[in-house]
Amino acid sequence: MTDEEWKRHLVDRMNSVPGALGDGIDCPKCLNRGYYYRYDEETGSPLMVNCDCMARRKARRRLDRSGLGSAMRRMTFDTYQTPEEWNRQILTVAKKYAAAPAGWFFAGGQPGAGKTHICTAILQELSLRYPVRYMLWRDESARIKASLNEPEGVALMGDLKSVPVLYIDDLFKGAEKPTQGDLNIAFELLNHRYNNESLYTIISTEKLLDDLIRIDEAIGSRIAERSKGHRIQLNPDPSRNWRTK
Repeated sequence: MTDEEWKRHLVDRMNSVPGALGDGIDCPKCLNRGYYYRYDEETGSPLMVNCDCMARRKARRRLDRSGLGSAMRRMTFDTYQTPEEWNRQILTVAKKYAAAPAGWFFAGGQPGAGKTHICTAILQELSLRYPVRYMLWRDESARIKASLNEPEGVALMGDLKSVPVLYIDDLFKGAEKPTQGDLNIAFELLNHRYNNESLYTIISTEKLLDDLIRIDEAIGSRIAERSKGHRIQLNPDPSRNWRTK
């Protein structure tokens, strides 16, 4: 066996050793090491190369840090069901935004119609390219109000303002008329992101845009402007609530 043949054999042996990355992604290329070796013709030596699966692993970690639980990973484009034309239109608009994000994405209206599912699917696609953050409005806004002028509240608000992709789920959930405290938080957060076009914002809510504008014109009009061309609105129709079927 020549020296080159031996080194190529060594590369094969090193590539056959399984790794121990335990993040739920199984990669046959690197055997879950996160890297593999190839024979470098110029140096005549094994060369370590980062595996393509590392992008998916980093995306998985971003999702975990974003606030989405592992169960949310089932909400993908592939699992979104499209039995009717309105479902198919939603999927088309969402995929278009995920492929080339511009401005904000808005999904409002009828409860139980899959708004959270489609927005989560978008977030997962964007997590392959950007740091992302999930904000369940009712929980996070309560945390901010409880520690408004304390380091915890300031840090949380700063994170939500600056993260490249923010998904606000169920904006103003359960409130016919949000409190002034809720409106203050929403305006401060959304206005900051409105003024920075490099930040992408995904919003789901049971309100329609007209409802949001009536609640607070400054908030509603900013959402309306940024979501042009990437907007889903579902008028009240209980037949579209999959939870009751």
